[in-house]
Amino acid sequence: MADVIGYEEKDPRVMQAFKSGYPRFFRNPLISQLAERLAETGITNSEDPLLPTEATAVDLCHFLKIDWSRIVPVESIWSVRLPDDPTLRKECRAFLQHTGCGLSSREAETILERQFNQPAFEEERSPLSPEDNYAKIRSGLHQIYGTAAETDIHLFRSGMNAFYTGFRALQAIQLNEQRDLWIQLGWLYVDTSRILERFALPGADPVSIYNVMDLNELKEVLRKQGHRVAGIVTEVPTNPLVQTPDVEVLRELADKYKSALILDPTLVSPHNVNVLSYSDLHINSLTKYAASDADVMMGALALNANSRFYDDLLRQVSAFGTAPSTGDLARMAAQIGRYPKTIHQVNQTTVKVAAFLESHPGVTSVSWARTQPSGYNYNWLQHLEAGPGSILSFTTRKPLAEFYDPSRIVKSPSFGARFTMMCPFMYLAHYDLVNNPEGRATLRKHGVDPDLIRLSVGLEPADEIIRELQRTL
Repeated sequence: MADVIGYEEKDPRVMQAFKSGYPRFFRNPLISQLAERLAETGITNSEDPLLPTEATAVDLCHFLKIDWSRIVPVESIWSVRLPDDPTLRKECRAFLQHTGCGLSSREAETILERQFNQPAFEEERSPLSPEDNYAKIRSGLHQIYGTAAETDIHLFRSGMNAFYTGFRALQAIQLNEQRDLWIQLGWLYVDTSRILERFALPGADPVSIYNVMDLNELKEVLRKQGHRVAGIVTEVPTNPLVQTPDVEVLRELADKYKSALILDPTLVSPHNVNVLSYSDLHINSLTKYAASDADVMMGALALNANSRFYDDLLRQVSAFGTAPSTGDLARMAAQIGRYPKTIHQVNQTTVKVAAFLESHPGVTSVSWARTQPSGYNYNWLQHLEAGPGSILSFTTRKPLAEFYDPSRIVKSPSFGARFTMMCPFMYLAHYDLVNNPEGRATLRKHGVDPDLIRLSVGLEPADEIIRELQRTL
């Protein structure tokens, strides 16, 4: 826990110990190596961002409000020569984190191998062409999502990039109807919230409604401002409280007020709940579950052919997004065949671990997909032979550090991998609230314990996971 806090407070002792980290938050070593090599040529600075396409470089310049003349082509990629301004560099890092459009480590590796004879890492990749790998991934997702056509599924280089793309496209469409306001329903993943905040139109700060089980507040907001509401965004279930809203009511409200509805079932996987028919945009991070080795960033955006926005979205949906790299497509295509088996095994194990946590005297609360009352909504949506996904959020009777520090479970901010992992979620997602009494009171007011642990169950035998939890509880 001391290291978690040190990371959030940028303690040099902790930051200097990092070798790599979650890609949207931490520059991969291969990208750093490439940046240093390119800097030796004098074309760019080693600290300048490296981007996969000219369009992403233009988007970054627009966000930073700097001239496009700073965009520089380098090899097969692009860079933006940033002014020597710490604030601009911080904003650049925020843009890459929120939008998930940055260079892939596999793209950097390809250039290092081709231009600088640096050996590539050996891994299993599909031998098919990039186009065939894309088609293979999309075909598998089509069977899960139930889209009208495979072409209604679009792949992007991260889950956040898929969300950013869909949000910006709908934002542009709805602006034509003088609709500029967005509603966030529930505690959502931190960068989903940041995109709604950072890319809001002037005078249209997003509305946050945290209780997904009582939709009266949402109805009241729509009653007063429904004429300007562009869309409603929520997760099914939400992260980290694992609460499932009543999506039928959400669909009815969206239709009544002509608002878009964006639904994201990533927390448990679309294998377990299929919400495409209720959504205008269906977002799914393939980094979770589909890439069960936890080594590929990718996201999918699926369109509902029955949506009022379908035709407009078909024309605009790729305008703001960045496609996955060739190497990432090949790596994902090699793994995605294991997706159904991974989900099936995780589902079975999660049920057993949940039963253990709910009965343990050292555990004060447990939230998972079947926790009532939201479990009713989840079970109603769940596929016949599906289950609860991997996520269990719980609190402990003993101080957090006494449970967390000695644990041998992998400590990680991600989920949906073949190995079990956990994190003190609110410290990583909302440290600004956790680190002071007022913020902690705010979290508790909205039903969130600041010391919440989020556990992602993997493919290990249930008794092994339970034994390790028992040891530190």
